[in-house]
Amino acid sequence: MKTTLKTLAICAVVVGAFCFGKSFNTTAVEYPELMAAKNHLTQGKTNLQKAASDFDGHRAKAIEHLDRAINEINLAVEYADKHK
Repeated sequence: MKTTLKTLAICAVVVGAFCFGKSFNTTAVEYPELMAAKNHLTQGKTNLQKAASDFDGHRAKAIEHLDRAINEINLAVEYADKHK
């Protein structure tokens, strides 16, 4: 019984990883400019989060703007997927 549950859990993880990878790769192939921009924005956000100072709230505001831009890219991909 334990072996069966373990096997089912492993299969679920593998199938989930395959499905996630497939959808991500499809998005990256279909919209390379959007994905490149999203990667740059995400890297910028990570860099800002590591900054030593808050710069009088400007760092936090910049992170908010990056979050909005990343969200807009996600919405653009959703729109494009619905209107193929």
